[in-house]
Amino acid sequence: MRTVAAAALLALTSLMVAPAAPAAAVAGYDSLYQFESAFLTMNPGDTNTFSVFFANTGTTVWAAGTATQVNLAICAADKVTCNVAGPNAAWNPGTWLSQTAYTTQSKPAVAPGDFSAFSYNVKAPASAAASVYRFNGDLVIASSGTRIHPEGYYQEALIASGAPSGDVTAPSDVAVQVGSFDGGPTNNDVRVLFTAPAMNPTTTYDIQRSPGHCGIAVDSPGWFTVQTLTLSAGAFGAFNDLDKAQGFYCYQVRLKNSAGAFVYSKEVEATVFGSGSSAAPTSSSVVLTRDGGNSGILDAGDEITATFSKAMLVAQGARIRVVDSDCGAPANQSAPPATCSPQTTADIVCGTNASCVLSFDGLTLVVTMTAAPLNVVPGNPTSVQFPADITVVSGITDTTGQVWSISTSADRVFGPQGQ
Repeated sequence: MRTVAAAALLALTSLMVAPAAPAAAVAGYDSLYQFESAFLTMNPGDTNTFSVFFANTGTTVWAAGTATQVNLAICAADKVTCNVAGPNAAWNPGTWLSQTAYTTQSKPAVAPGDFSAFSYNVKAPASAAASVYRFNGDLVIASSGTRIHPEGYYQEALIASGAPSGDVTAPSDVAVQVGSFDGGPTNNDVRVLFTAPAMNPTTTYDIQRSPGHCGIAVDSPGWFTVQTLTLSAGAFGAFNDLDKAQGFYCYQVRLKNSAGAFVYSKEVEATVFGSGSSAAPTSSSVVLTRDGGNSGILDAGDEITATFSKAMLVAQGARIRVVDSDCGAPANQSAPPATCSPQTTADIVCGTNASCVLSFDGLTLVVTMTAAPLNVVPGNPTSVQFPADITVVSGITDTTGQVWSISTSADRVFGPQGQ
């Protein structure tokens, strides 16, 4: 569901998610994506299983067979329209929960703080053409169909060998390299390379690019064809996409089958560091976009949105230290925190008491509190009162490794809601 091309960046960006996760939709209900089974490679007629795990981060027990049961609903390609039949109804082997839901929670009861698997079988139709098939979904309350916390879950099945008709197949070995392929001083060129499937006739292959991280729909209007290659069966193909700006880029290869429909390769991601700017990244805006817990204090359910001057990366365990403002906000953004005694100093830790999700372009970070921050110096009261002042950050950097510069940021204070 979340993919990054470079292995060295995988751990660093494991908290990146394609769209920023929105707030919980129903009081008492909330969820957080944990992990999932691997994407599948299948042949027409094969049956296999997808599993995804979500934690109950709300206050209501998910009880199977009652009004609080939670289902994994089917969503359309826009990841917004859910409780629909979806484009892959033919993949239902007869075991899905309904025409609009894949499955329900595997545990009879999922208490707050616990998690459950949501597993369902898929059977590739015998006539399935070679392509990537995406299964979009989100958790909903079974009794109402209301989404709990839209997160844009999806898993994919790749039909690599094509349907029995022997139609064309998409390349299965698409890869990218980043370097200086035009002899320039900066590693800001992306090379896309693949092999035309041996069973394909001589045909054309579109190399497509989309800005930002991979994980978007294969037919999204965000894709742009940067080059078209005509290749014979088994031929090697490559294209150099030169002089890209610093940031993230996603690539795929598509071609048309005999019916005139496009079939698609997997998506591969390239990160261009380039020379970049020597200036450290700063935040232009930090806002408490939702005060979802106890009003006026930083706790579970609160959501903070930060906007940056550069594309950013978030490490597992990234830490944001805040000082509360029992004595009010600082005199200005570049001044030290307002001082009085006693104030509370506490840590927001990504993956421990908060989920930290970057937008596809890396310019916006949404921090959703799953628990109260960890007190470092408890004040009186011990909770963090709004407005809260960010004083120290670790593990949140630009793509060159420079840490978010708090002291030079235009905004570092958040709260009350809307500020």
